[in-house]
Amino acid sequence: MRDVKTRIAAELEKIHPCDLSAGEVAKKLKVSDPTASTYLRILVAEGRVEVSRRVGNAVFYRFKK
Repeated sequence: MRDVKTRIAAELEKIHPCDLSAGEVAKKLKVSDPTASTYLRILVAEGRVEVSRRVGNAVFYRFKK
């Protein structure tokens, strides 16, 4: 199984230009919310993913092409 960070990036790239919340990413990849959030923040710091919008407490992410 590929590591979580790679799976998250691949999932967001697959649905680009749409976005997903951290909770949706966690649910799709069957990982915990904190795990998904941690790897999403790492991907943002690496410049591979961007925060597309915020709705209340939910943060949505999209693949950065």
